[in-house]
Amino acid sequence: MSNIYQRVKDETGPQLDTDASSRSNSTATTLAGRESAVFAREQAVDRREQAANLRDKIAHELEEGMRASSENNARTGTHLREANENLLLAAVHSQTMTEAAEHATLEMSFKAERDFLTGLPNRALLTDRLAQAIALAKRHRKSVALMYLDLDHFKDINDSLGHSVGDQLLQSTARRLEACVRHSDTVSRQGGDEFVVLLSEIEAAQDAAPAAEKIIKAMAEPHLIGEHRLNVTLSIGISLYPDDGADFETVLRNADTAMYHAKRGGRNNYKRFTPDMNTRLVAQQSP
Repeated sequence: MSNIYQRVKDETGPQLDTDASSRSNSTATTLAGRESAVFAREQAVDRREQAANLRDKIAHELEEGMRASSENNARTGTHLREANENLLLAAVHSQTMTEAAEHATLEMSFKAERDFLTGLPNRALLTDRLAQAIALAKRHRKSVALMYLDLDHFKDINDSLGHSVGDQLLQSTARRLEACVRHSDTVSRQGGDEFVVLLSEIEAAQDAAPAAEKIIKAMAEPHLIGEHRLNVTLSIGISLYPDDGADFETVLRNADTAMYHAKRGGRNNYKRFTPDMNTRLVAQQSP
């Protein structure tokens, strides 16, 4: 029995050893494969993590770049807006200063050429307008008339009612005179209670008479100054270019002479200048 067992053992022993060896080798191979697979997976995981980290880094950098660009654009936009606002403010300020300077210049020019009380042209502006009127009259072969006006008994009003009432009467007179003439004509205050009316481009000497009559009629209406009802008259002297003078001073002086004769003739009327008026005036002033 033991022999049989021994024989069987001897016969199967090598085979069993071979199988055991094969199994051992197979197990080793399997373990090595598994280890390689695990290592490969670990490497793959590492690579994925590295790739993910790289993507995160790139995304972060892109986000930072976009934020920086946005902030830079915002700063640039803010700077541009501020620059535009400053430029606009500077332009508005410059325009305002220019307009103020122009207004001041016009105002100074206006004041230099206007009577401070009535706003009428003063002697300087009247002189300029007469020169223009004479130039046009020469070109069109027409005449120019000057009417020298003086309020009758104005000093009595000033002395009895005061200068404030007198000033308001002068302003009322100025408005009435302007209402009696054409837009092309000029009403000027020479000073005190003296006014001059320039009639441009009239056809003949007699054309000035209707204007004088219209003024006298307009002045006959009472002037309501405060609580006062003032009845005022005018004396008017008329002189013409070129009949009575070739320049402003001569024409104005002759109109003043004619006005003096209107006063001597009873006031509230008008006189046309004639050459003999100067002779009579000298004779009347002689002792």
